[in-house]
Amino acid sequence: MPVRVLIVDDSAFIRKALTDILRKDNDIQVVGEAKDGDEAIEKFKELRPDVITLDYEMPKKNGIEVIREIMKIKPTPIVMISSYTKEGALITLKCLEEGAVDFISKDIEKGTLEVIRKGKEIIEKVKNAAKARVQIRAKLEPKEVEYIRHRTEDIRLRPEERKIEEKRVYDKTLKKLIVIGASTGGPNTVIDILSTLPPLPAAILVVIHMPPIFTETYAQRLAERTGFPAKEAQDGDKLEAGKIFVAPGGKHIKVMKGGIIKIINELPDAIYKPSIDLAIESAAEVFRQDTIAVILTGMGNDGAKGIRKVKEFGGKVIAESEKSAIVFGMPRAAAETGLVDYIEEAHRISGILERLVIS
Repeated sequence: MPVRVLIVDDSAFIRKALTDILRKDNDIQVVGEAKDGDEAIEKFKELRPDVITLDYEMPKKNGIEVIREIMKIKPTPIVMISSYTKEGALITLKCLEEGAVDFISKDIEKGTLEVIRKGKEIIEKVKNAAKARVQIRAKLEPKEVEYIRHRTEDIRLRPEERKIEEKRVYDKTLKKLIVIGASTGGPNTVIDILSTLPPLPAAILVVIHMPPIFTETYAQRLAERTGFPAKEAQDGDKLEAGKIFVAPGGKHIKVMKGGIIKIINELPDAIYKPSIDLAIESAAEVFRQDTIAVILTGMGNDGAKGIRKVKEFGGKVIAESEKSAIVFGMPRAAAETGLVDYIEEAHRISGILERLVIS
């Protein structure tokens, strides 16, 4: 059966471009279009599509309001169409927290041409979304929805909106390096795990398949949601205990001697940017038995090669179980190597990390 898709966008040009792209694949059927939030809900009730592509800024109801209503009726995979800006990145991350499973970034200045250029990616993400296990996220506060509606230029949450106290590690000795790799569904899963992790004498390197701009905003979101100091990694940064470093989107990251971070623009053999394999392999070469690799939800097999180096040096490997993974591709590939020490649901991973670091 083909994947049945509902396209929601207030731009007729974007709707047509998406329709033309998706109809090129015989495994996808565009069953309807909607031009605003209210029509999106009505068409969803009528057509019950397998996947929805959704613009976040629309008349009548914004993206978050549409996601909330759909999740109440029938949790359904939603792929956000996001503007390639810091503001668009934050709103997209909030939509992911509400239950959207993935996103496609577009340069709003290039308009329809940018959407057409990303045709292959759009088809792939829609088909992947159809396989995803949808999770209903914790609800945003009303003021956060209002914040999105008014599109303020300040992408940071105000201090009174922060929900988790800042976590500071008192033992500054860097005993372990935790490298977390994820893709589809990963942004929320990482937040869920690190939110319940106590301050530990370990540095945390997060490598998620994301485009540029989004990773800087995601690092800010991690700090706000987990309480840990977090930043997008830069060339020359030094890993520190109790801090989160996010691999920059569109580039590759390596861990060098002394825990120094090196950013690489190109890597001929890498399919994904950033490469989880490269990050894990380089981490293991430096931290050896003190490396903990975590492979979370995502399509493909990125990370499965990297964990071989971790085990070679005596480190530990954790993979998310099929029960909690939104997409069980990457964890499955890791598990099939026979090198994973723990295969667990996401909510149990923080406890394992704590034991491994302090043991």
